[in-house]
Amino acid sequence: MPFSFTYGGRSSGELLATWPFQRAAEDLDPQRVRHTITWRDPETALSVRCVAVEYRDFPVIEWTLYLRNEGTAQSPLLDGLQALDTRVERRADGEFLLHHNVGSPCEARDYQPLQTALGPDAHLHIGAAGGRSTNSDLSYFNLELSGGQGLIVAIGWPGQWASEWTRDGGRGLRITAGQELLHTKLLAGEEIRSPLVALQFWQGDWERAQNVWRKWFIAHNIRRPGGQLPWTQWCG
Repeated sequence: MPFSFTYGGRSSGELLATWPFQRAAEDLDPQRVRHTITWRDPETALSVRCVAVEYRDFPVIEWTLYLRNEGTAQSPLLDGLQALDTRVERRADGEFLLHHNVGSPCEARDYQPLQTALGPDAHLHIGAAGGRSTNSDLSYFNLELSGGQGLIVAIGWPGQWASEWTRDGGRGLRITAGQELLHTKLLAGEEIRSPLVALQFWQGDWERAQNVWRKWFIAHNIRRPGGQLPWTQWCG
């Protein structure tokens, strides 16, 4: 699974492989399918639910995790919840290049575009500051994998998010992202959720990928009062 956490000192990869699970899928409309996978710990009754939406008209998938204590006692320690934890590989004919942006620290450089090369053994931490989602960096990233392909990564904005971009000595890059410094126990009946993660896979060039992302956002995310897109707004 493209997420991770530790529970009672054990990794989710180890635990979920042994917990019973249920899988369901339903069409939301002609262009969207919602997939739900739910695991349940038979010992502590922790429920882990991954709700993902697959888009048929764009190369995009998004998901959110929900963790709920369905038992009668306080849960074991839940730590390090990463809504995104995945590894990607580049081809031999190029190098990883990350396109990202400054957030809005109320400076002249607000939303400044940045590029960071991720060479062998590189490590990059990018996150929020002061509990404000865009006070230091923007939570949208466009990663060139080399060979004319890449990945747009977007992380939801619920406060103090953080991401890690960790390169190995070969062709691999591990990406993790989630709510920073989660270290908690759940009371009986208590539920928490992760930030939403959206991924867009692309081929061609990274600027075209940005335009595909905008088209997806307009098609599926902007509200339409009365069934119409909102008028363009100008601030004088």
